[in-house]
Amino acid sequence: MNALTALLGDFPEPVWVCHAQTGRLLAGNPAALHAYGYTLEAFLALHRTDLEDPAAGYAVSGAHRRADGMTFMVEIVESSAEFEDQPARLCLCRVADAESIKRRTDAEALATMAGRLARFGGWRVDVRTNIVTWSDAAAAIHDEPVGISPSVEDGLSYYVPECRLLIETAFGRCATSGEPFDLTAQIVTRLGRKIWVRTAGEAVRDASGAVVEVRGAFQDIDDLIRAQEALRLSEIRLASSLDRVDEGFLILSRDYRVVFVNTAGLALLGVSEDLIGRYLWDAFPETNGTLFQDGFARAYTSGETVHFETYYAPRGVHLEVGAYPLPDGLVSRFQDVTSRLKAQAELRESEERFRLVSAVTNDLIWDWDVAADKVWFSDRLREYGYDPSEVRTSQFWIENIAPADSQRVKDQFFKLMEEGATEWMDEYEFIRADGSIARVIDRAMIIRDAHGRAQRMLGSMMDITERTAVERQLREAQKLEAVGQLTGGVAHDFNNLLTVIIGTAESLSERVSDDAESLMLAEMTSAAAERGAELTNRLLAFARRQPLEPRPTDIGRLLMGLDVMLRRTLSEQINLEVIRGGGLWSALVDPGQLETAILNLAINARDAMPSGGRLTIETSNVSLDQDYAAQHDEVSPGQYVMVSVSDTGTGMDRTVVERAFDPFFTTKDVGQGSGLGLSMVYGFAKQSRGHAKIYSEVGEGTTVRLYLPRSMAGLAPQIEPASEDAPRGSERILVVEDDALVRDHVARLLRALGYDVALAVHAADAMTVLTEERPFDLLFTDVVMPGDMNGRQLSDAAKRVQPSLKVLFTSGYTENAIVHHGRLDPGVALLSKPYRRGDLAKRVRQVLDGG
Repeated sequence: MNALTALLGDFPEPVWVCHAQTGRLLAGNPAALHAYGYTLEAFLALHRTDLEDPAAGYAVSGAHRRADGMTFMVEIVESSAEFEDQPARLCLCRVADAESIKRRTDAEALATMAGRLARFGGWRVDVRTNIVTWSDAAAAIHDEPVGISPSVEDGLSYYVPECRLLIETAFGRCATSGEPFDLTAQIVTRLGRKIWVRTAGEAVRDASGAVVEVRGAFQDIDDLIRAQEALRLSEIRLASSLDRVDEGFLILSRDYRVVFVNTAGLALLGVSEDLIGRYLWDAFPETNGTLFQDGFARAYTSGETVHFETYYAPRGVHLEVGAYPLPDGLVSRFQDVTSRLKAQAELRESEERFRLVSAVTNDLIWDWDVAADKVWFSDRLREYGYDPSEVRTSQFWIENIAPADSQRVKDQFFKLMEEGATEWMDEYEFIRADGSIARVIDRAMIIRDAHGRAQRMLGSMMDITERTAVERQLREAQKLEAVGQLTGGVAHDFNNLLTVIIGTAESLSERVSDDAESLMLAEMTSAAAERGAELTNRLLAFARRQPLEPRPTDIGRLLMGLDVMLRRTLSEQINLEVIRGGGLWSALVDPGQLETAILNLAINARDAMPSGGRLTIETSNVSLDQDYAAQHDEVSPGQYVMVSVSDTGTGMDRTVVERAFDPFFTTKDVGQGSGLGLSMVYGFAKQSRGHAKIYSEVGEGTTVRLYLPRSMAGLAPQIEPASEDAPRGSERILVVEDDALVRDHVARLLRALGYDVALAVHAADAMTVLTEERPFDLLFTDVVMPGDMNGRQLSDAAKRVQPSLKVLFTSGYTENAIVHHGRLDPGVALLSKPYRRGDLAKRVRQVLDGG
């Protein structure tokens, strides 16, 4: 009998010994045999886990089971020992009350959960036996099963070769001299995963001071190491990217030391030396006391972004500056806006576009205690009109999901809750306190207990209403660009063909006036060609690529001139009423295109009232404020002349109203409408820097309002109609046209009008004719031509040869050569294709006479 056996016999509390590796019971004192109800022979046939109560769920301390099946609560204190030359564990059983055991095991369970979430585990090494004990979390880090007890050599074998010697040396020093260590190294797990870990160890000494054990901890820090590396690479990429942009970027520390400045920033500030580490106000003393210092200080103190414009004297430029506060400093973005300040209208438009695109909305943070159904919202909830202190339960959220999304969002949300998901995200509409709708993205992390039940959710809700609106505007702009490119691609050649067809049909009508059938065919050809030209012009109008000649226009007088045509257009069952506002301002518009727009609206109104009704055209002066402009795309606040066209027809529902301005969209039967009337009206209003709006309800009729910019100039003199349908002349005209059919056609028309005509195929050909022949009175040239020069460039070159030469342009599509921002350049005369003989005669005579 050794000393341990004697101790077992004399000790009053239950004590038993088990094998350190297998767990087989090796000995037990009388108190233990009595407590567990076994004979010594039966007791020694057991494993230590046979003493635990499986139903209780506790590993070592907690409920233990007697031979008769009864359970009792114990707390186990164990230590390493040797028994009969075998490594063993000496276990002292202290009977404890259930509550104390429960508290301890709860704490152990929480610690285990914390270790698992933090990927943190413990280990210890018995220096005398060289046996390693890992916690469950430590085993999991190595992808090993729970309960494994490797040797020191086994533990070291997980480390990659380049780290193994470092760890082995550190452990050896700790085991021999007690020197602690804390190192970062890489291991290869049992499953072959290569991960970074942090391992730390310290010595445990006995009463004599000798090291008997080394205890330590493992932590899986692979994500952290990789994140740090990603951050380093991101910083390198950011610096590289910022050096490639045209705007200046300056990063400051909290004490105004320069941390980074990109190449463009150095150029804008007019410096070449290295600024890194310098105090900003010493490097640029001339900025002391300026908006730079005030703006940066406000950004620091308020924690909010500050924008300002200031004059930078050293370079004589105006800078637009943004100051963006960071937790440990500030980022400033700046650019030269000197030239932009010279065009205030464009500046206001650019600022509005920037405000819509770059506005940043902070997330709303929320925390939901699922079990107690208690919800906490951050103060950002006030931006939706609600007081966060008044919100208590999840019912608030459920009730404020917009009806269109409510069922879908709830179904998906609770399905994920039941399926054990750990994350949730959805996009939906949320109802603000004032009843308006916010488009939001909501995402959350679901925290579950050991049984997989959702206990808590942490989430954030981001308002993407403005972003969605911007995306919608982008789609509209892309659609507009696509229609414009498509129409522009065919308009030039198509209108050339129509010019010849219309002119030929016109000539045939005159020649066969005595042949009724031939005359009808000629007129049908002309009408079809005119309709084709109208379709092309409407598409160009929608795409805002139709050349406009805006001038101060009295809309009241224009409506009086349209009265007869309007009444002829409407059926007898429709009553027309025109209400002219008093003191009506003049509008800056193209009067011819405005007449076409009003006629289109009248035709649409007529078709909406097949059984008759009332058509009301009303004019008035209006001022659109900033709030109205902010709620409507591409609208600037200011003064406008409003033209309203209302009918008492069938009306439209919301879906139809939203698409009414789209090209080719129509609710009429096939063949009854092109779907381009309203799109032409919309494009005309926008190209005129105005606005168009539809108000309609099913059964209540429709109102279309055009807002046209007010003209501050006086009215243009009225042009008296020519007394002759096709005025003639004898001057010399040089016609430049690359299309042979059109060239021959226009030459024939002009010669028939008495003019002396010379022809050129392209610009180079025309310059040869101008230099070699006697002077010409008029250059009649196409705008879009093959070769190195377009019509505008030819005009400039020709006037250098013959300064007195007058120029008349013609084109089916100008491609911005003589039209900019949708308007003809000042002093430019244009005859749009296709045209009739009378149109050609009048326009040529007008230009020659100086009109």
